[in-house]
Amino acid sequence: MSLSFTPDNDIKKERSTFINMVYNYDWSSTLLGPMDLWDPALKNAVNLCLSSKFPICLYMGSPHWTELYNEAWIPTLKMKHPFALGKQFKQVWPEAYDAFFPQLENVKNTGKGMFFEDQYFESQRDGYTEETYFNFTFSPVIKSDGTVCAIFNVLQETTQKVLNTRRVKVISEFSHRISEIKSLESACHIIMNVLSNSADIPYALIYFVDHKPNTARLIATTFDKDSIPDYLPDSPEIIYLTEDINKSCNTYVEVKRKDVTYSLLKCDSWPIHLVIKEEEKHIKALLKDESQAVLESKKISICGRTLSAVLIYGINRFRSLDEQYMDFLQLVTEKVNIFLRNGIIIEEEKKRSKLEADLNYQKAMFFQSISHELKTPLTLMLSPLDDVINVCPQEPPIMPYLKTIRRNSYRLLKLINNLLQFSNIETNQLEAHYRETNIVELTQELTLEFKNMAKKLGLDYDIDIPYPENFNHDKIYLDNDMYETIVFNLCSNALKHTWKGRVTIRLYLDYKDNKKMVILEVSDTGVGIPEVALPNIFNRFYRVESQGSRSHEGTGIGLALVKEFVTRHGGDITVTSIVNQGTTFKCWFPIGYEHLPISQIYFNNVENPINRGQELYTNRQLYLEESFQWIKNSTSEIPDDNYISDQVSIYDRNMEDRNVENSNNKKMDDTVNEKYHVLLVDDNNDMRDHLADLLKEFVVYRACDGQDAIRVLKKLNKLPDLILSDIMMPNMNGYELLDVLRSNVKTQLIPVILLSAKANEDSKIQGLDKGADDYLIKPFSARELIARVRTNIKLSLIRREILFKQHQQEEIKQLLLSISNMIISKSNLNETLLFVVKEIYRRLPCERIYIISNERSESMNNEIVLSYEGSENITPIINPYMDINNKKFQTSIRLQEYLNNNSGNLGINISLNAYCDDVHKNMSILSAEIRLNNKLWGWIKLLRSANSIWFDSEIELLQQISNQIDLAIISAKLLEENAEKNIQVKVAKIASITKSQILANTSHELRTPLTAIVGITSSFDTTKLTTDQNYMIQILASASDMVVSIIKDFLEVAKLEAQKIILINRTFDLLELFEDTIEEFGISAGEKKVELIIDYEINVLPRYVKSDPERLKQVISNLLSNSVKFTDRGKIILKISMQSQNNDETEMDSTYENVTKDNLLIEVYDTGIGINSKYIENIWKNCSQDDTKWKYGEGLGLSTCKNIVEINGGEINVESRLGKGSKFWFTWNVESLSITHSLLEARFNNQISHSTRQKRILIIHPLEDVINVMSKYLKRIEKVDVFDTFDQGIRAAKELLAYDIVFIGLYEDNKEEVLNAALELKGLEMNSNKLVIIFIVSPNDEGSELAKNLIKKVERPTSILYTPITFNKLVNQFVNIEKNWY
Repeated sequence: MSLSFTPDNDIKKERSTFINMVYNYDWSSTLLGPMDLWDPALKNAVNLCLSSKFPICLYMGSPHWTELYNEAWIPTLKMKHPFALGKQFKQVWPEAYDAFFPQLENVKNTGKGMFFEDQYFESQRDGYTEETYFNFTFSPVIKSDGTVCAIFNVLQETTQKVLNTRRVKVISEFSHRISEIKSLESACHIIMNVLSNSADIPYALIYFVDHKPNTARLIATTFDKDSIPDYLPDSPEIIYLTEDINKSCNTYVEVKRKDVTYSLLKCDSWPIHLVIKEEEKHIKALLKDESQAVLESKKISICGRTLSAVLIYGINRFRSLDEQYMDFLQLVTEKVNIFLRNGIIIEEEKKRSKLEADLNYQKAMFFQSISHELKTPLTLMLSPLDDVINVCPQEPPIMPYLKTIRRNSYRLLKLINNLLQFSNIETNQLEAHYRETNIVELTQELTLEFKNMAKKLGLDYDIDIPYPENFNHDKIYLDNDMYETIVFNLCSNALKHTWKGRVTIRLYLDYKDNKKMVILEVSDTGVGIPEVALPNIFNRFYRVESQGSRSHEGTGIGLALVKEFVTRHGGDITVTSIVNQGTTFKCWFPIGYEHLPISQIYFNNVENPINRGQELYTNRQLYLEESFQWIKNSTSEIPDDNYISDQVSIYDRNMEDRNVENSNNKKMDDTVNEKYHVLLVDDNNDMRDHLADLLKEFVVYRACDGQDAIRVLKKLNKLPDLILSDIMMPNMNGYELLDVLRSNVKTQLIPVILLSAKANEDSKIQGLDKGADDYLIKPFSARELIARVRTNIKLSLIRREILFKQHQQEEIKQLLLSISNMIISKSNLNETLLFVVKEIYRRLPCERIYIISNERSESMNNEIVLSYEGSENITPIINPYMDINNKKFQTSIRLQEYLNNNSGNLGINISLNAYCDDVHKNMSILSAEIRLNNKLWGWIKLLRSANSIWFDSEIELLQQISNQIDLAIISAKLLEENAEKNIQVKVAKIASITKSQILANTSHELRTPLTAIVGITSSFDTTKLTTDQNYMIQILASASDMVVSIIKDFLEVAKLEAQKIILINRTFDLLELFEDTIEEFGISAGEKKVELIIDYEINVLPRYVKSDPERLKQVISNLLSNSVKFTDRGKIILKISMQSQNNDETEMDSTYENVTKDNLLIEVYDTGIGINSKYIENIWKNCSQDDTKWKYGEGLGLSTCKNIVEINGGEINVESRLGKGSKFWFTWNVESLSITHSLLEARFNNQISHSTRQKRILIIHPLEDVINVMSKYLKRIEKVDVFDTFDQGIRAAKELLAYDIVFIGLYEDNKEEVLNAALELKGLEMNSNKLVIIFIVSPNDEGSELAKNLIKKVERPTSILYTPITFNKLVNQFVNIEKNWY
């Protein structure tokens, strides 16, 4: 036994092969002579060389230096191996001889070794001049006499290391220079600059592809664009790709190297159009000077811009385009991709920056222009307005309107001034006038303006400013207008955002960056600024949302202006803040003027800020007028402690607990004349006053913001009919208020109209999406506002009324459903009625409820079925939509008048003031009739205090409940009737069971004597009896069999009714079962001269299946028995097939490979008397018989069949017409085993020889069905001819003279024709007259006699085939023929 080689064994074998090659080399043909004569030192060197795993070569014998090397040296030689072995150095390395021969001689002469590191060497070892690098040594091999006989060359190739180092250097340079990118073009030039220093990419070009004109434009190259070498393809600045496509570029050249093989596209021009089609792939090109290049395609999509670029890399002539080279090019391409992307991003960023700068400039110019334009009409408005206010008395009604106009005109002027200052700053047109200023006096004057206001707001206002003497030696240069804006902005903001505590203004000296500075500090104890907002607080138009301030008014440019003005003074501004603790702003102003533009300083002109005239007053007035608006409602608008954080939860709880006013308790006049209530929510006092004045026809409540609105809603006894709210408000804006309202069930139906100056579509959509009912844009007309308020209130009332009715209908539906469930659950009638009256009491407030029967009691009064007076434990159900302003009283009164006039027709009666005997006082009574089958059964009556009204909804509810009471009573009666019927059904069931038991017992009793009778009759089989005695015995046996069959049927029926039939599944031969079953009816069918045929697809049906064979046979036998019984002529066909179905499941069986679930379709056709169509419906019932047909039997067979088939999971049915025959069919579930058709084929092949299967067969039979069945069975026979007449069959036999076997159908009425045909066939010379004739006859005595008579006359090889014809019978015939005649 030999062992297989391991990898180590393989290596040893290869090494031993190479060593053998060295030792077997004919060294005698060299100058060295035979190896045996070599010096021992040289032999030792050779052994050391060959045994080493490191690349070693021995150069032996100066001056020719013959080479001997080990196996590790072979990769260094590549294609020079094995040529190099035993050859001289000059022959092996002619390209390096001049460089290295002196070195070898030097080692030989000096006896000293040499070492070389990363030595460059152009070798020709792989079919081309290759750039290589090596670390190697030259060491002398010294003989015993001290002379050098050889040089020991140990080598390590470092080519890949050198290449990797220089390639990494290129990649790194890309990373270092990425920051130099200024544009897309500069990115391309930097790329070319980097690649120009790469030995692996001798040249490179970048083309940008423009797909619309279908051109490629040269962007950058490592060459000068005007000095591209001639050996390259044409590289014009623009390549027209459409023309380029027409150029032929389809020739590929295969380049083979030792370690790699690749294909190059031979082309005279750059194949840019091809690489674009490849999409991100590359093309390797072979140029006209045999140099190589690689084209890469890159598609970059960024910033909404798509760039297609083609990169062309030149390939080093001294390197193979191997996998490492392509990886390097791929890395370069990725770096180029990054450079191009960054170039695009930078260009797009520059475009955006320029666009933003242009837009900002245009915006600033627009603000400047519009501000100037607005100042003119404002001046023309304010001057006459001041004159009118001054000359008019202060009391007239018009004066508040005039003051409102003036206040808002000043506010508009302040806004215009801010915008003008902002635009001047943006366009560098703001002129500053820096003067030496007494900052102490100016600051005191400006800050004192807010002291009175702070007091009215309930705040402490501290001014901490030192005496002027502390600043005498320090000259401060300020622009007074700018400084004024700084102070007013900071002080105004402090008051605006502070609800309690203090505001402190300080002025002091401090140092910053070793510079002496004046600090203006404004601090407060207000709401503070979130930390996340602090970095953006000085950005223009930036606003901190959802702050608890006194007003939401403002543009967001105040602090931006402050920072800008402080910066223009050479200073700085800082802010510190903690939410809910306060904020501190510090403005740093440098001492002196050296930091200021000299052209804007005004010396020797110290201005007294106190006497600056009307301009200063106007500027102050603009700030103060706005601030004084906060005073009006300061007391009511100050929130409680911790109110902001948990107001929503407080609101939800209070709104849920709030008692909703019940409109039913109001007087009618109050309801009709009541005004609608409107809640106004706006942070601007003037706007609230204006809206309240416009909405005089309503009861108006006011709130200054969302939180205040919630407080007002909690205090109101009745919710408002509409809320009119601004959106931009402090503390809680309009959207937040809307969210709170819609999240609470009590307020979610209140209509809300939002007011806003935001006129864009998005703002309107946002408001409506939040749940607002309407959105009104400022400014608006008074008529439009009033119309919208009225319309929304009316629509709200309609919606609430609809919801009220929907809720009421839902409640009624649930109640009626509950009553129905009580009825369905078969509850006691008294329990159902009690449940009904309790539910009525919960929904309809009343004192007492009666259910009264129309039957008279012993006292001749109507019988009271149920009386209910209520209970304290029952909680009434209140409709949540009751709080609506409706007119139900008038509706109710009108309805009652109508009912009083038509009560007889509707079954409803109302008595508002009728005496009631049971309570002995007058009551208001609502009564509804209870009817059963249109007959009055009784009434349900509800009692309230006298003169109480009944609403239409209450009347409708009672009427519906009375109908349910009708159902309850009817259901109770039906239950009583059903109880009686159930008793009858149980009695019938017991009787049926008893009948089945009697049948079973009787059948068992009858079987005992019958068994004896059958045994006795069978004993006469061996006894010689007379003809009459035999006839009597046959009659006795037949009668006994019939009785046994009837008894068996009775037993089956009994088992089926007792559900004791269980199918016992086992594996059986399906074809054998079918053939055995039909064989049982062959004689009886033959006696009646009925053709019995079995038809099945021999190659389709499974042979072995798993099911209950006895029950399947029982069903088939029953159906065949009926067909034979009621068919007097014609044919009976049993057809079996597989029903089409999808088998998704396969089960494993222990005996066979797998089991699949199949469905058999079994059909029984006959040409009998048929079935009456009227009887077909009852054919499957026990003991059911048709008078026109079923003259025999007990009528149990078909019923038994149906039950068995259904137990199997199949179905059974029948089609029939009188006089036309019948077709019974049923399906039967089986489990098919994997051993099926192959066994049938094997059986046919094994039992019938190949020569027999080659025989030619003739079939002559008058019945087409028989011919078709035999053709199916004989598919394995190659040559079968069939005919239905003797003339055709004899004619074919005479023509062919080649038939071996003939099947002929033989009947009493065609025996002469059969005889003539057989004799005529006998006379033909066919196959040396070995023709075999097989007669097909019925299996009765008559058929047998006919066949025997003909056989005597024919005197040929003959045989008999009895019907029904089966596959096994045919196989047996062929076996018999082979055995006897062939």
